[in-house]
Amino acid sequence: MADPASTGTTGTSAPAAVPAGERLKNTPLAAYAALTFPMGGLGLPITVYLPPLYATEVGLGLALVGTIFMITRIFDVVTDPIMGVVIDHYPTRWGRRRHWIALSVPLLLVSAFFIYFPPIGAGASYLLVWMLVLYVGYTMLTIAHQSWGAELSNDYAERNRIYGWREVAIILGMVSVLALPAILEQTADVDAFGKVSAMGWFLIISLPITALAAILLVPDRSAPVRKERKVEWREALKVLFTNWSMARIVAADMMTSLAIGIIGSSYLFLARFVWELPNYSSLMLLGYFVLGFAGMPFWMWLAKRMSKHRALCVALIWSIVAQLTYLFVGAGDFYLALFATFFLGFAFGAGPFLLRSMMADVCDKDRLDTGHNRTALLYALLTTTAKVGAAVSVGVTYALLAWVGFDPASSTNTPEALNGLKLIYALLPLGFLAAAIALIWNYPIDHAAQADIRRRLAEQEAVDQALTTD
Repeated sequence: MADPASTGTTGTSAPAAVPAGERLKNTPLAAYAALTFPMGGLGLPITVYLPPLYATEVGLGLALVGTIFMITRIFDVVTDPIMGVVIDHYPTRWGRRRHWIALSVPLLLVSAFFIYFPPIGAGASYLLVWMLVLYVGYTMLTIAHQSWGAELSNDYAERNRIYGWREVAIILGMVSVLALPAILEQTADVDAFGKVSAMGWFLIISLPITALAAILLVPDRSAPVRKERKVEWREALKVLFTNWSMARIVAADMMTSLAIGIIGSSYLFLARFVWELPNYSSLMLLGYFVLGFAGMPFWMWLAKRMSKHRALCVALIWSIVAQLTYLFVGAGDFYLALFATFFLGFAFGAGPFLLRSMMADVCDKDRLDTGHNRTALLYALLTTTAKVGAAVSVGVTYALLAWVGFDPASSTNTPEALNGLKLIYALLPLGFLAAAIALIWNYPIDHAAQADIRRRLAEQEAVDQALTTD
C-alpha cells in the first residue's frame, strides 16, 4: 500500500517535482509566488509598525509591548515544529499542502481584523490573545507554502528560481503595504492608527484572492517515500539535533532574522529622532524594499554562477558594509540617509530566498537518509527562527533603548540617548551578520552534492516502485 502522502489529487502516485534541468511553467510559478504578496504585507507591519503603535498610541509602553511580542514569537518555538509534523503526516485526497493553505486563511483574516484595528483602551491581554491567533494562522500558511515550493522541482538551480520569485512577491507585498503610509503621509492628515488600518485592509483583501489562485493552479503531489511506517513525533523532532547541514541553515537564519529585526524595530525611531526626518520615514523605507526588489535578479544570477551559500555570504558582507554607512548620517542628512537605506536594501531579499532554497536541498538529503518526507518539519524550523529572531530582536532592542535612556514618548531625549539609539541601530546587527557568514562559508551541499543526492534518491524510488508493483 502506498503512503497517502505520495498520492496526488487523483489518488495515483506521481511526482509533483519538475525533473532536474526542466523549468516549472510560468502560470503555476506565478500562482505559487503570488501567495507571498499578502504575506509580505503581514510580516512587515508586525516588525515595524505594530510595536510602536501599541507602545505609544495605544499606550502600553515599550517594555510591555516588547515582552508581549517576545512571548508570542517564542510560543512559535513549540507550535512550529508541531505544525510541521502535522502538515507532513496529514495529507488529503486534494494533496499534501493546499488544504492547509485553505485552513489558514480564516484564522488570519479574523485575527488581522482585531490586530490592525485596535479599539481605544485595548489592553495587554487583547494584544496577546490576538497575536497568538494570528501566529497560529501565519505558521500554518508559511510552513505549508514553503514546503510546497521544495516539492515543485528537484533541480538545484530551479529551486533558486522558485524561491527567488517567492521572495520577489514578498518584497512586492512589502513595497505595496509600505506605499500606503508613504502616500498617506504626503497626501492626508492621518495618525498611526490610520496607517496601520490601511495595512490591515491590504491583507484582508489580497489574502483570499491569492490563496484561491494557489489552491487552483499549483500542482500538489509528491514523489513516493522509501518507507511506509509513520514517524513517531519524538523521532521526527530528533532532526533538531542530528542534521548538521540543517542546523547550520537554521542558525544562519536566526542570525539574519535577529539583524533584520533590530533594524526594523528601531528604524522609525532613528528616522524621527536622530535624522529628524519623520515625514520621509515611510518613503525611505519604501525605497529600501524597492531596491530589494531590484536586487533580486542579481542575487539569483550570482547564486547560479557561484553557489547558493557563497552568494549568501556576499550578500551578508554587503549588508555589513551598508550598516556601517549609517554611522555617518546625522540630523537633516536626507540624501545620505536615503543612500544608506538604498544601499542596505539592495541585499535585503538575498538571505531569505537563498536559505530556503538551500533547505530544499537539505530536505532531499534528509529523505535519502531516513526514507521519510519531512519537508514541512524542516521548513517549520525556518519559520520558527525567523519569528523568534524578529521577536527577540524587538525585546532586546527596546530593552537596550530604555537602558541608554531613550524614550519615544518624549520630545527631549538627551544627546547620549540619541547616540545610543544610533549605535544600537548601526552596530548591533553586525555581530549577527558575521556569525551567519561563519556558519555558511563552507556549507557542504553545493550543485554537485545535490545532484548526487537526487541520483541516489531516484535509484531508491525505482527500487521501491518495483517492490510495490511486485
